[in-house]
Amino acid sequence: MKFNVLAIVAVIGLGSSTANAAVNFVSDGTFSSPSGGSTFTTYSSGSSMGPWSVVSGSVDLIGGYWQDPAGTAGSVDLDGNAPGSISQNLSLTPGTYLLSFYLSGNPDGAPPTKLLDVDLSTGSLPLSTPFSYITGTNSHTDMQYVDESFEFTATGPTTLTFASADTGTPYGPVIGDVVVSAVPEPATWSMLILGFGAIGTMLRLGRRRQNSGVLAT
Repeated sequence: MKFNVLAIVAVIGLGSSTANAAVNFVSDGTFSSPSGGSTFTTYSSGSSMGPWSVVSGSVDLIGGYWQDPAGTAGSVDLDGNAPGSISQNLSLTPGTYLLSFYLSGNPDGAPPTKLLDVDLSTGSLPLSTPFSYITGTNSHTDMQYVDESFEFTATGPTTLTFASADTGTPYGPVIGDVVVSAVPEPATWSMLILGFGAIGTMLRLGRRRQNSGVLAT
C-alpha cells in the first residue's frame, strides 16, 4: 500500500512537471496584442510592439492583410520599409527548451528567397540559427507556412531575436505563433512511466483480490 501511495504521489507531481513543459514562455507569440488591424501596421526601430521590441530597421505587424498561421491572430513581416528585427526577454531558468514558430515569406515581391536569423542570447552563450523560405506558390490566402523548431540550452534569462537577413527589400520573411517550452529531462519521463506502471499493477492486484474474495487493505 505504501508503494502504491508513493507511486500516485509521484505521478501527480510529474504530471505537474510535464504540464509546465507545455507552458509558453513567450509573451504574445501569436502577435495579437496589439493587432495589426484590417491590413497591417508598420513599427520602426526603437518602438515597442506589445512585449516585443523593434531592434533595427522596421517591421510590419500583419492583421488581415494575409492568412495567419495555424488559425492564430497575426504574423510579422520582418521587412517593413527596410529589413528589421524584433526581440523579447524571456524569464528562463537553466535547462533545455524547444523553440518553435511558423515561417513563410511575403509573396508581394522579390527576392524569392527570404532569409531569417534566429538569435538566442543566454548568459555567455550566444546562438544564431539561419533559416530561409522560398516563395513562389504561396499567396495572401494560402501562405503555406512551414513549422520550424529546434532545441537550445538556456543558462538563465534569455533574449530571443528574430532578424531579417535580407538586403534592401520591403518583402521579407514572415513569422508567427512563436512558442518556447521546457523540454522534460529523460529521467522525468522514465519516472512517469514507472509511476503509471505501478498504478496499473495496483489496480490489477485489487481486482484479483476482489475476485478471490480477499478484502484489499
